[in-house]
Amino acid sequence: MPTIGQVAGMDHLSAARLRRVGIKTSHAFLKKARGEERLLSLSEATGIDRTTLWNLAASADLMRLEGMGGAYCGLLRAAGIHSVSQLGRMSSEEVTRALVTVNHNRRIVRRLPSPREVEVWVSQASDPGFADSE
Repeated sequence: MPTIGQVAGMDHLSAARLRRVGIKTSHAFLKKARGEERLLSLSEATGIDRTTLWNLAASADLMRLEGMGGAYCGLLRAAGIHSVSQLGRMSSEEVTRALVTVNHNRRIVRRLPSPREVEVWVSQASDPGFADSE
């Protein structure tokens, strides 16, 4: 389980603010950031705006996928795939095409995920039980 500082897009100041309120892991962060009311409460407690927290929570959620690190999470987000539910509605071929295109244009990662890795992500993301497994 990634530490709060390992969440894709997390800056040092935000990580420190989250640690100050007792959030040390991505798992703990997701629990505290689920739902609008909790997100607002966390925003007030940390001084981090809601939009930033929402984006960080989306990254933390994507990072629950098998083999998903910060770089691949950033690649997915750069390709316009911002959530597990969005990923779950796509085919692995669509995802692969989007990743190849964005990486060709922006050189985000050295090695693209294999078609098998993408299939695993899409399969996990489309599993209704995955959302409840955090």
